[in-house]
Amino acid sequence: MSTNAPYPVFKNPVDYLIQGCERPWEVAVDPFEVAPRTWFVGNAWVGAYLLETSEGLILIDSTMQPQVYLVFENIRKLGLDPKDIKLLLLTHMHYDHVGGARSIAEASGAKIMLSKQDHEFMLAHPEQIFDEGYPFGSFEVSDFYQDDKPITLGDRTIHTILTPGHTPGTTSFFFDVVTKDGQTKHCGLHGGVGLNTLGDDFLTEHGFSTATRSDYLASMRKLHNFQIDITLGSHPAQVDMLSKVARIGPDCNPFDDPSVWQGLIEQRIGQIETLIAESKLEPAC
Repeated sequence: MSTNAPYPVFKNPVDYLIQGCERPWEVAVDPFEVAPRTWFVGNAWVGAYLLETSEGLILIDSTMQPQVYLVFENIRKLGLDPKDIKLLLLTHMHYDHVGGARSIAEASGAKIMLSKQDHEFMLAHPEQIFDEGYPFGSFEVSDFYQDDKPITLGDRTIHTILTPGHTPGTTSFFFDVVTKDGQTKHCGLHGGVGLNTLGDDFLTEHGFSTATRSDYLASMRKLHNFQIDITLGSHPAQVDMLSKVARIGPDCNPFDDPSVWQGLIEQRIGQIETLIAESKLEPAC
């Protein structure tokens, strides 16, 4: 399916999950390069990113279990082998990002990494995975992220930063690439900017503290001044990725735009500040 296909727009995020699990072919997207040796291999709803290293492949996020075949097919379209995935890095513990983790690990032997905070939250609150009854296999986490310990595989290094809010252990990823003309570009992927878990109704229904909003705001402010050249969306629509694919060329990377990161972070800071100001719940002490 063409990357420029007219995908439906739903008001309820659950409808995207239903579509993605029951009719995954409707959200199929051909892989495309976002940075040197770095590709989008996800779908129209949720992102997944493949990094080639000198010692194998790193995959960031798994998409949902019924969509794993799309991820594998995209990797094969690049002339690479899914069995060469050595590390599977998960941004946070929601189903659309971790639902295919077990299948990918079993097929490739990849080690899975997740934040300790989200691993504990997932075990304590499995209902917060939001799998909506679709296939989900539990998985073993080989290691946890540490902000002061970069992840290295072969000649590629990824720095992680805990950015709680969307979930307690949402983690963001940062790495550099070198272009064919020798320029160093900084890539950034915020692990989860969604506000759907921070509204009054959600917090009240699940008995969670409004402190999660303060965590979100603090983490966004921490990343505000980061100089990011290439922004990767945990969901491509967050930074309008799919509309830019047609502009990819030998001398044009449409994703190389420092204003995108600043715009995304500033937008979300404004939105969470408004949500806090308009909240009818008592703020956490």
